[in-house]
Amino acid sequence: MQKILIILTLCLCTLSLVEGQTYKVGDLYTAPDGSKGIVYYLHPDGSGGWVVALNDASSGCPWGTSVDVPGLTNLESTYRQNLMSDTAGYAHTRVLRNYQNNNTNYAAGKVDFANGWVLPAPGQLATLYGQLPLIASALTSAGGTTLSNAYYWTSAERMSSSAWLVDFGEFNNSGTISSNTKTYSYRVRAVRSFTYESYVDLHYVWNTGDTTPDITVSPAQTTTYTVTVFSTIGGSDTVEKTIVVGEPSSSEFTVFSEIPYTWNGIVYSHSGDYTQTFTNAVGCDSIVTLHLTVDIPLDMVIIPSASTICEGESVMLQAQTAPQPVAVGDIICTDGTFVKYKEWPMEGKTAKGVVFYVDNTGEHGWAVHLEDQSTGGVAWGDYTYDIPTLQNYSYSRNVIYDLNGYSNTEKIRSTGDANSYPAAYLVDFENGWYLPAIGQLRILFSNYSTVNYSISAAGGTSFQTDIYTDYLSSTENNESVVWRLHGGGDLTLTGKSYTGVKIRSVRSF
Repeated sequence: MQKILIILTLCLCTLSLVEGQTYKVGDLYTAPDGSKGIVYYLHPDGSGGWVVALNDASSGCPWGTSVDVPGLTNLESTYRQNLMSDTAGYAHTRVLRNYQNNNTNYAAGKVDFANGWVLPAPGQLATLYGQLPLIASALTSAGGTTLSNAYYWTSAERMSSSAWLVDFGEFNNSGTISSNTKTYSYRVRAVRSFTYESYVDLHYVWNTGDTTPDITVSPAQTTTYTVTVFSTIGGSDTVEKTIVVGEPSSSEFTVFSEIPYTWNGIVYSHSGDYTQTFTNAVGCDSIVTLHLTVDIPLDMVIIPSASTICEGESVMLQAQTAPQPVAVGDIICTDGTFVKYKEWPMEGKTAKGVVFYVDNTGEHGWAVHLEDQSTGGVAWGDYTYDIPTLQNYSYSRNVIYDLNGYSNTEKIRSTGDANSYPAAYLVDFENGWYLPAIGQLRILFSNYSTVNYSISAAGGTSFQTDIYTDYLSSTENNESVVWRLHGGGDLTLTGKSYTGVKIRSVRSF
């Protein structure tokens, strides 16, 4: 057939193409093959995240036969929460499908692996459970269904006869990772990963010859410092800062943006020549070549630790972008600002908590306190009275939708004093801290690895996740019982007078 060559030359240097590639939890995601899902988790480093399919891939099927699958590591764990670190759904599914000859009778064979969908690993599936309150309406709005009150298979093997699954049921222990016989039938819901190709490293070149983001200089007289920042996928920016010796000066932040380009459903983030073949109106091949230049407006700025110094003093210069949107793992400070854990400690900042949830504005969410307010010995409160203004939750799958910790704490405190409701009075409510709702605690558990890393960096005490630890919520079941988060991630009931639970307050921002 006759071939027609069309040349497209593009130079991207604006922000107009960013919106379609920046996802938030609850967004509809369309894969390259046209299949769709809902974003339910974003990696804290901004490199991508996980998507859940709109519908179950199976309403019930076995995991496999009672044999030890070669190439799969047996995940025998005394502490179920340790399984949260297993997020290798793609690798597990590949091994399973190869061993099972892509048998569509088994769980791994039910997913569209060729197009990137996998049988989730325990960490991916257990995280999905905690995120349900944030994505349930998005699933149904997109024409899908929320997950059933049932067990769902993961791709992880426990031993030759059993594999791991997650309980999405409505009764006690819902949300926990457990195991069962491989030949039993349970449901399957596929997930997939996505990656921002434009998530790249930056390289720095100062006029001093240094190549690090931060340098320390000691000018004897007023001196101008320059840094050029290069992106690994194209684009650069050069900025300068004058350090005045004996005179005042100032500085400010500017914005950093990354620009991918989508052509015919394929995302291109690197400069280069790309070709696609189409069929034109008369049936001939039409070869279209894209000459793509990605020019990222980095808009860097140099931030000095002091703009005015005396002769003989030193000053640190930092090449920085604008503050990134608030993300899980960020450290919230007493002055209301946020610091990335990689930048901690920061001079003049005092940590007060760590972010574990951010809403779709990128500006608001929840943070957890750096310390427990109680490690035991404090009861929820009066076990003879059902607080009329506080909603009762009877089932685990319903209770994860209670995200109203502030309102709950306020209602509890307005019902009685510190003697009758000690837990609600133990938190620093006057300064914004409150007893979290059980749904908030479950979201916190879904992100505990990232959160604990930042808590440790900020000098706090880790949020405990062993099977011997429980955290108290502000969510009521009835006059004598309330909800607590068990160390394995499951939601259980506890008596209002029971004192063997920890208390860790959270706050909104």
